[in-house]
Amino acid sequence: MVKNLEPRTKTMIKNSKQATYTNNRTHGFTLIEVMVASVILFSVIATVSMIYRGAFISSEKANNHINITSVLPSVLAIIRDDIRNKENAKATLLTNKANVWQVNYQWQANVVEQKFPPKKFDPFTSELTNSPKKYKLWQVQLSLESNGLSKSYSFNEISWVNQ
Repeated sequence: MVKNLEPRTKTMIKNSKQATYTNNRTHGFTLIEVMVASVILFSVIATVSMIYRGAFISSEKANNHINITSVLPSVLAIIRDDIRNKENAKATLLTNKANVWQVNYQWQANVVEQKFPPKKFDPFTSELTNSPKKYKLWQVQLSLESNGLSKSYSFNEISWVNQ
């Protein structure tokens, strides 16, 4: 049937077959193209989620450090008051545990040194006299814990008692 047609008609049929084939091909993506696009998309999503997770973990750690650091002045004041308490005049070891603003802390204080202040000159008697106060130097070990993060501090504190 195609044999009896004019050459011009044969070319038209041939061109229409090519056009039909080309038009069908441009209507969608092949399976390979879809799979490559999916792999790229999921790789980008996985990378972004890992970056977000790392940033979130870093943010949580920073918050825990801020929580511990922000309560430290209050905890130090509490410890200082406990050590300088009049009831602890004869003690050489003090400990305590407590919770302040969702931060658990515990401390232990040991007397390192006990001394009288230097003698002072009394102008009325013309003699050197001892002062009635006695000083104690304490070595304090402090541990703070908040949401799995622990920090330890060591410092000295001084107290005095009247005799």
